[in-house]
Amino acid sequence: MSYRVIACIDDEAVILMAMAMELRRHFGSEFVIETATSVDELELSLRDDLAEGMELACVITDWIMPGLKGEDVAARLRALAPGLPVILMTGHSESAEAEAAIASGGPVKILRKPWRQKALVDTLTELLT
Repeated sequence: MSYRVIACIDDEAVILMAMAMELRRHFGSEFVIETATSVDELELSLRDDLAEGMELACVITDWIMPGLKGEDVAARLRALAPGLPVILMTGHSESAEAEAAIASGGPVKILRKPWRQKALVDTLTELLT
């Protein structure tokens, strides 16, 4: 059996915990959910996952992270998994700039903060089908 990973990154641990709980509740064991508060931490976990034969299915990232933006996170993770689908979470209205920056490397969807559970699940399902 091949395991697929959904990677979630946000600098707020409470947001990560809520997101992981929602994803696990909806998808059950269909995906492994990895969370991290920094891209360095996430890269280390994902390298291990990929070395074990897991597939990186999607990354959900906050647009504004300390020291970098969502498009930078996407570029670093797409170096591990080219064409990686990205869900960009933002509370900012100027998301078109971010979406354009990320879209050149693979599929991208915008999810407005604060999100609703249905919106998170629907956006992820749409991106992965």
